[in-house]
Amino acid sequence: MKVVWSDWALDQLDEIHTFLELEASERIADRTVAKILEAVALLQQYPLGGQVEPWLEHKGLGHRRAVVGNYKLIYRIHKNEIRITDVFDARQDPGKMRG
Repeated sequence: MKVVWSDWALDQLDEIHTFLELEASERIADRTVAKILEAVALLQQYPLGGQVEPWLEHKGLGHRRAVVGNYKLIYRIHKNEIRITDVFDARQDPGKMRG
């Protein structure tokens, strides 16, 4: 399946990298982003592998999540695409999640 990233999700991924680079190290930032990208590659093979995201069920769009460490990779399946809508730090208020 084709993966399509929203601008928001790409911005969040970049912010995660920048934050981790400043607060931890470049190596940890690179490794965390690499793990998120590995999860995306796995979703391409098993798009239904993620769980339904209960915080976004009210939208009725079938949002799912894949958890990578402290981060939720929020996505939905539309036709033959995996649409990644957010990369969310699960330590935050879930009401801030974008779908």
